[in-house]
Amino acid sequence: MNKRHSLLLLLLFPLFSLAQSNYQGGYAVTLKGDTLRGYINLKEWGHNPKDISFKQAVNDKARQLGMSEINYFEVTGYARYRQYRVAISSNAVDISAPASAADTASETAYVFLKILQTGKNATLYAYRDAVKERFYIKDNEADVPAELLYGVYQDGNVSDKVITRSTYRVQLEQLVIKYSPGNDKLIAEVQGAEYKEDPLEGIVAKINGKSEAQASIGRAETASVRFFAGAGFISNTLKAGQYYGRPSSTSSAPKITAGADLVVNPAVGHLVFRVELAYNVNTYTFKAVVDPLDNEANPAINTVRVKQNIISIIPQAIYNIYNGKGLKVFVDLGYGLGILSYPPNKISQAGGNFIISSNYKFDSKSEYSAFQFKAGVVIAKRLEIYGAYLPTANLTDSFVYSNDMSSYQVGLNYYFGKGAR
Repeated sequence: MNKRHSLLLLLLFPLFSLAQSNYQGGYAVTLKGDTLRGYINLKEWGHNPKDISFKQAVNDKARQLGMSEINYFEVTGYARYRQYRVAISSNAVDISAPASAADTASETAYVFLKILQTGKNATLYAYRDAVKERFYIKDNEADVPAELLYGVYQDGNVSDKVITRSTYRVQLEQLVIKYSPGNDKLIAEVQGAEYKEDPLEGIVAKINGKSEAQASIGRAETASVRFFAGAGFISNTLKAGQYYGRPSSTSSAPKITAGADLVVNPAVGHLVFRVELAYNVNTYTFKAVVDPLDNEANPAINTVRVKQNIISIIPQAIYNIYNGKGLKVFVDLGYGLGILSYPPNKISQAGGNFIISSNYKFDSKSEYSAFQFKAGVVIAKRLEIYGAYLPTANLTDSFVYSNDMSSYQVGLNYYFGKGAR
């Protein structure tokens, strides 16, 4: 990464740290049992929160409520959390690098557990920290939830063999036997269930006597996908080091785009991951003057026309630094791959005493990778207007010279799909 890239990253990263308020209606219950109704700042909590920002009225000054003040809070229609003192396992789960031995260590602490599924028999919770995501199950006849245990370890006898300890399946089977005896179909579902939110929610819903449809009612989306398509205008500048004098040429042309976005938490809407596919055609014109060191008596000036096709695949991270319902303002950092192809280039000679082949090839790799920096607005949840900058990318492997390309672009995208709402 060159100094220019580093500087741009340093300028952009503070923007990603901004956190616009997103107060939604809800309530909290104090340790004394009193109910506080008002507004809670709903965030994209990567880890379970330790406190919340609460207002009784929209224009009130916010105050922090933590575990020493409240034991339950709910953002209506989006999220529910309840405080418990539970055992928290400390073993990391990494299939690519499993632990050498079973780690059963844990610590006990007060935490807010996220409520995923409730019913007459059992409640499913989730807890995520810097180590991993865990799930907890509470038999409604018990006082506190128990962690659903899961681990991945190396076999002590065979070094390249991995042992998976799916204790959580046994724990769920016991609840099925207790509350739905003889339900062999549900037992089979438990025995094949992955340690993930969706399958575990479905199982606990059935333990509670709910159907799949009933289990999904009132459940807030944790992520949604939207699609987009659009068009733009791109201005590419190519500096051709293979020609004497290092001439440059600028191409201005239309560009088409399409792709998909993963909106991490639609209820909040700050963070979006994108994969974009784009296509554009550039045309450059260079004056290739012979190097005076070649001692040509009558050097020629050759006009070189280079046509360049680019297909780009660009993964991106988008952050809405302003996140209103009708207007969003975002910054975008991408790092993508460009696939290059060149039709036969045209050479025309204006004079001189030598001949250049009409099949003269522009020196370029077939691909390049580069950062992309973008900023823009989204209007009415559907229309995106943006400007973007791609810093210098070297297109050749030559040790003698470089052919460098940079670009500016503006464009429009239109969102489709559920995630655009």
